Amino acid sequence: MPIYVLGARTRSVAIPNQALALTISGSVRDAALHIRAAADQPVVRSSAHLTVLPIVTGPLTVSVEPVGDGPFGQNTVIHLSIGPDAPGDVDPVQVVFDPIDVTGDSGVELATLTPAGARIEVAVSAVADRPLGRLGTAARVAARSVIGRRSEPSAGAVLIAVDTSASMRSAFADGSVPAAVDIVVGIADAAGVTDVSAVLVGEHRIPVLTASAATLADGVRSAQPRWCAGARWSTVTTDGARTVVCTDFPIMAVRQRFPVLAIATDPRLEADCAVLHPPRRGADPAAEVLAAPAVLEQIAVSLLRRLM
Repeated sequence: MPIYVLGARTRSVAIPNQALALTISGSVRDAALHIRAAADQPVVRSSAHLTVLPIVTGPLTVSVEPVGDGPFGQNTVIHLSIGPDAPGDVDPVQVVFDPIDVTGDSGVELATLTPAGARIEVAVSAVADRPLGRLGTAARVAARSVIGRRSEPSAGAVLIAVDTSASMRSAFADGSVPAAVDIVVGIADAAGVTDVSAVLVGEHRIPVLTASAATLADGVRSAQPRWCAGARWSTVTTDGARTVVCTDFPIMAVRQRFPVLAIATDPRLEADCAVLHPPRRGADPAAEVLAAPAVLEQIAVSLLRRLM
């Protein structure tokens, strides 16, 4: 029995044009399978999780949507599979898809089917997310509530320029800076940008060494900044990357040049900056932000307005 696994590595496959059964499994209690096709496409909806296509007459899309109002809940993971609707088939072709976490989505297109004579091209529309930490994942969900889900990666890059002025000592010490980095990584991932790096900006520009964007916050957390009287923002060259500045005191020249994620409490900054409030004394900044989804969405809206 030929089994094809579709996802980020293998995006499409051609299978025989025959009657097909499409099923979703996993966290499907509050999910329903939907087919979008021309009016003459026969569709037999056996249940919310099983649909039969007696024949594929033209291009169609396969999606999953929440049952009832609101987006999908936390940890909703959907598995789509496609196979022949022929129980007696001796050597049936099966197409299975990488599981997709649809948390926070109001509907996700999973696949497309396109007939071409005796074959049907089955192609992936949504690929599995890259693993991120809890805060990065939540930021990705918040950003998707603004821009939707992107299936294709972006060729661009994002650079996070972190202020290492002496006034930023407390923001490093209480975990606000790593939290800010996690948030930017998640928002960038929602926009399809996986190339995310960071530099510490003081008297000189010092790159943060890390294996991947997912571990960038850890790299910043373990960094040993060279504290200075004021960051020299003139050392920040974008090299084609979209730059986000993380600072506690965004001067006007910086705000005009770059998107800013300010670690501050001044409400006036919200006019042209994303703002992350420092945590309460002894509190975990990531936990505080996770408990306030509206804050993440505000940050996502502000940064995406300048990054997109």
